This record gives sequence, structure tokens and C-alpha cells, in this order.
Amino acid sequence: MVAGRGFTGGKADDIAVYNRGLIPFEIKTLAKKTSWASIALKDKQALTVADKAILKAYYLAAVDPELLAEEQKLKALRRTLADSSENIAELMVMQEMPKPKKTFLLKRGNYDMPGEQVYPATPEAILPYAKNLTKNRLGLASWVTDINNPLTARVAVNRLWQNFFGVGLVKTAEDFGNQGEMPSHPELLDWLAVQFTESGWDVKALNKLIVMSATYRQDSRVSKAAVEKDTENRFLSHGPAYRLSAEMIRDNALKASGLLNSAIGGKSVKPYQPEGLWEINNTSYTPDTGKAVYRRSLYVVIKRSVPNPTLSTFDAPARSYCIMRRQQTNTPLQALVTLNDPTFVEAARVIGEQMSRANQIREGINDAYRKLTGRRPLAAEVEMLLKVQQAELKKFKQHPEKKYGWLNTGQYRVDKKIDDALIAANTVVASTILNSDASLTKR
Repeated sequence: MVAGRGFTGGKADDIAVYNRGLIPFEIKTLAKKTSWASIALKDKQALTVADKAILKAYYLAAVDPELLAEEQKLKALRRTLADSSENIAELMVMQEMPKPKKTFLLKRGNYDMPGEQVYPATPEAILPYAKNLTKNRLGLASWVTDINNPLTARVAVNRLWQNFFGVGLVKTAEDFGNQGEMPSHPELLDWLAVQFTESGWDVKALNKLIVMSATYRQDSRVSKAAVEKDTENRFLSHGPAYRLSAEMIRDNALKASGLLNSAIGGKSVKPYQPEGLWEINNTSYTPDTGKAVYRRSLYVVIKRSVPNPTLSTFDAPARSYCIMRRQQTNTPLQALVTLNDPTFVEAARVIGEQMSRANQIREGINDAYRKLTGRRPLAAEVEMLLKVQQAELKKFKQHPEKKYGWLNTGQYRVDKKIDDALIAANTVVASTILNSDASLTKR
């Protein structure tokens, strides 16, 4: 019977259930290989040593009160152990086999057509494998982080550079080989790699070095001539400007509103998601509630066959395989997500409530704008948002039913002491800021 598929189409007969373990003789009686009469009908003096052993085993298993009491204690201890370990999070670990498994080249890729046997090794062209290193994962780790390995530090530095500038010094961050692109600034890449290794592989120090550089702190506004000559800013003539990643967009909205749950570690979470998506795979999705909904996007459950719609719409990968660079798309669906997704509507409502508590609406707009974009709004931007707020407030007072969606999407509920029409109007303003290029684009 295959586990989990039940017992379909079969029949069972002559079932016997016991509340204790049977001795071997009892099992034989069930199979009709013997019977208790062969012992019970004998005279006491006629019992053999084997017969007496069977009777003693039966007495200890089914009759002896002291042994039965001890068995009950053992059951209780085992039940306590099982209950205590039930909720312990388990983690898969790897361990070297005592005798390594042989590995072969597969002819035509077929698993049942092994060819030449291969052995653990590393590319000699990068760095010869030291003789004192064991040929296992520990030895490989030592080889990868060897001070003379020219590749590791450069790959790591290039990834970090890509995080801040949108494109690495080597554009093909996933490929430093012959099929990859040559570095745009090879000397800079070498220097950063040396700085990284000499700092003891200090990632925070390298990040600080990059963001405090004059290159990174340049104005991101670009002239027409610079765009024509250098579309991707590979010459670093101006500061970086690109749309935030999927996780950053969601986390930025939660952080600006004050909803973000910054707890570190723990199990994954299931935020808001349209109903019915997981039913494709005959599974169900029950969103979390409480503070778990507001955890960072790092902890969002990712089902490879049905990715999280909010994150995948903004090009978050499905994690079917590892990627170094994400694609960058611009679609109308992305605007629909930030306008209608419960996470963003809820975050805008919280910000709208905060705006409603401000002494003056201008003050509230300035504060909300700075939280969402990282800069103060221009005078013209404030005036435009004021007009939006006044128009929406008038609409919600005339048509109260239109504020329902703004006030009830998600689990957060606003303060009933504040005019809900005012909160709804300010929520629209916050949503307008959140959906603007200033919030979604890093400059």
C-alpha cells in the first residue's frame, strides 16, 4: 500500500486488534501453526523447558502487574517525549559518507549508462587544490575562501555592486567565464576585491565603502547626451536610478506605515493573497493573521508552482533555480497591484490615519511623502496632493458608500474617533504617493 493513498479496491477479513505486544507463540497460534491446547492440556510434570519458557513469557507480557505498571510508565514517558518534540523545528543537514559514492560521466546523460569515473577536483586554472586540503565540503570551502583564489572576492564584490547600481561591474553577474562579459572597470573590481579580503570579508564595511563613494553619491538626473552615449550608465557618469525590487516595494510600504514586523527568524508567513490560487495543486491557502501578516518579504511562503502574486508581478523569481540577475519589466498589472493589493491599501490607510492626526494637512502630506520616498516634496507636489485630498474628501462626504473599500481592506481598523471620510481621503493621498515614481524608483 502506498503511503497517503489509502487502501482502495482491497478487502480485509478476520481482523484481530491487541492492546499489547504478542509473544512469538501467540503469533503462531494466529497463523494456526500451533495452539494453546498443546501446552494447556499437558500435566505439570510433562511440561518441557520450552513450554515453561512460553508460559513465563506470556505471564510477563499479559499478567504480571509490576511489569504492566512499568509498561504504562514507559508509554507515558514516550508520549511526553513525542509531544515535546512535535513542535521542534527540524532542519535538514548534510554529512559526508564514510565511503564516498562513486560518480561517473553519464553517456548521453542517461543515468543507467555510466561512463568514465570522475573524482572531486577544482579548476586548476583558477587555483590549484592544495594537497593538505581534504576532498570534501570542508576542503572545498577552504579552497573557495583561500586568499589566493582570484574569483571568490570578485564575484562577491560584483554582486554587492549590482545591489547598489542595478548592474554589476561585470554585467553577467552569474557568469565570470568565457561566456560572460568582461568587467567595465577591471582595476576597480580588483581593488574592491582586495579591500574585501583584507577587511576579513566584512560585508558591512564594503557596503559602507560603496555608498559613501563619490560615484554612488552622484545626482541620478542624467542629460540627454549621457543617455545617448551610455544607456545603462556603465561609465558611471551619474547616480543609479532603477525600480525597487519586489520585496523592497512591499517592505517599504509596511515600514513607512509603521506596520512592518521586524522580528528576525522563525517560520515563514502567508500574507494576503487572492482566493483559489493554490487550489490549482489541490491545496488550500489560509492567510495568516495578526502581526505575522506584516513580516518582511524575506519570510513570505514561496510555492514554486504558484508564486506569490504580489512579488512575482514585480519580477520576483519563483525559486525554481538560482538566479543572479532579475528581469526588469514594466506592465500595467504592476500598477494594479500597488493600487489594489490589500497590503498596499492597508498601509496607505494607516498612513492616512496618521495624516488625519496632524495639526495641518500640509504637515501630514509632507510627513507621509518623506516616509514613502525618502525626500521632502516640492511645493508643486504638495499643492497637487492638496487638491486630490480636498476632491476626495468632498466625494466621500457626498457618497459615503465609496469609502468602504479604503477603510475595510485588510485587518487594520482605524480609530473611530476620527472622521472616517477624512481618513479615506487621506488614504487616497497616501496611495497616490505610494504609487508614484518617487516611491517605486530608487534614486
